[in-house]
Amino acid sequence: MRYLGCHVSVAGGLQNAITNAEKLVVNSIQIHPSPPQRWISKEFQDEIAKNFNAVRKNSNVEKVFFHGIYLINLATPNKQNFHLSKISLVYYLNLCEKIKGDGVIFHMGSFKDISEDDGFKQIILGINWILEQTENKSKLILESAAGAGNIVGDRLEELAKVYDGIKNKDRVAFALDTQHMWASGYDWVKNTEKIVKDMDHFLGLDKILAFHLNDSKTDLGSKKDRHENLGMGLIGEKGIKNVINHPKLKQIPFILETPVLKDMSTAKSDIDKLKSWVED
Repeated sequence: MRYLGCHVSVAGGLQNAITNAEKLVVNSIQIHPSPPQRWISKEFQDEIAKNFNAVRKNSNVEKVFFHGIYLINLATPNKQNFHLSKISLVYYLNLCEKIKGDGVIFHMGSFKDISEDDGFKQIILGINWILEQTENKSKLILESAAGAGNIVGDRLEELAKVYDGIKNKDRVAFALDTQHMWASGYDWVKNTEKIVKDMDHFLGLDKILAFHLNDSKTDLGSKKDRHENLGMGLIGEKGIKNVINHPKLKQIPFILETPVLKDMSTAKSDIDKLKSWVED
């Protein structure tokens, strides 16, 4: 089975993510359980998970990923924001366990106002604390970044450096983004084989649990996070096909985050395009 899907809205309740997935005919989804621009002030009520599980039970949705809020920065020297970042991930991991989700994907933050050495140490400290506070099997998934403004994780080596410092490695994995990696200098058009080898060397292909699939509005190595619809950007059809049809990547869920997904009336265009590009 190929796992193909997209980010979907939870407007009206978490369970509506399943309803939207069924309308779009996808078997894999990513969702924001709470508004991504706000800190989370309390744990999620059990009723949220119960309603979600009841709807999911009769659906074709196989993979469910959460995406952490946008405010998270585990490298920040601001103690309050560091704590709020950790707590938000604790709450997400606990809810993810209750719905039997596949993990919480998040951006680690940036090295603004802190040295890289201190920043890496703090990120590792934060992740180890988060995992200690959540005694369950939910996975924390580190996402690759585009690299602007000292963002952490724009190179595979940086993701590996954080992973190396984590105590409970079984609960940590990776999510890669085609556009973020393109913006960081990884050329999907010309160098896919080399990239896949590096992914395996630094991370291990079995540790990559999701791929965010996006074309790019910006040039190779631009360091800018600018998603484009499939085939309409500078990665293009060839580059995207190189990724989704690579024999060593076919087991990984591909999750679209392209601009057309903002509206249900246009979302299916990229989903149908993705399905038509898959070779098996």
